[in-house]
Amino acid sequence: MAELDLVVENLRGGYGKKEVVHGVSFALHAGDVLCLLGPNGCGKSTLLKLLLRFIPRMAGSVTCRGHNVDHLDRRHLARYFSYIPQTDRSSFPYTALEMVMMARSSYFGTFRTPAQEDIALAYQSLEKMKLAHLADFPYNQMSGGQRQLVLIARALCQSTCILVMDEPTSSLDFANQQMINDAIRLLANEGKIVLVSTHSPAQPFAIASQALLLRQGETIAFGPPTQTLTDQRLEEVYGIPMQVVAITDRNQREQRICLSL
Repeated sequence: MAELDLVVENLRGGYGKKEVVHGVSFALHAGDVLCLLGPNGCGKSTLLKLLLRFIPRMAGSVTCRGHNVDHLDRRHLARYFSYIPQTDRSSFPYTALEMVMMARSSYFGTFRTPAQEDIALAYQSLEKMKLAHLADFPYNQMSGGQRQLVLIARALCQSTCILVMDEPTSSLDFANQQMINDAIRLLANEGKIVLVSTHSPAQPFAIASQALLLRQGETIAFGPPTQTLTDQRLEEVYGIPMQVVAITDRNQREQRICLSL
């Protein structure tokens, strides 16, 4: 068994004195994609904020490659975790390349400017997202899907082992959702751990090796999507009749989709 790269144990926390996440635990290997799944207000985004130390934890621990993240300063934490928000409303006309280059800031000294290898890595990250031809294009003039891919390229350029995405496909059309899913699979194939929060019960079947089903801040189930996301559990969490259906696509591959009944 490969060594665990991320271990989360008994994570508890919320806002002020209100506990929103109640004792969540999971462990992941390099190359895992974890989908956090559940209805609005179930604690998905709060869990990610606790993981990244955006808000203080009430209890629990997070260990990355044997290092307790509580012992890392912000600069070193940024060498383990990349965060990709739902949207970025930047109004300043940075180019796509400049947006990606920002990821290298945790590696710069106080008076250091980006070196040629940093610029080359930024270009390579854009190339992986098939956006190198837009390197000099203003980020704030891009489509929603292009902006999301730039943010993924920026996270890739940060050279971390874990990427955290908060509902990356929520505001995108179907074609752009597919582009983001393809990018997530690419990152996992390179050995990254990817954590994705989602509202879609179908998305874990498309991209995830693990699924964490939440309800009111508590774990309902954790494990491979085909074992975790059953009709009964999805109905329990979402409060409506649901059915997971296996189909065969035109390439003769089995796929699973979720239907509300």
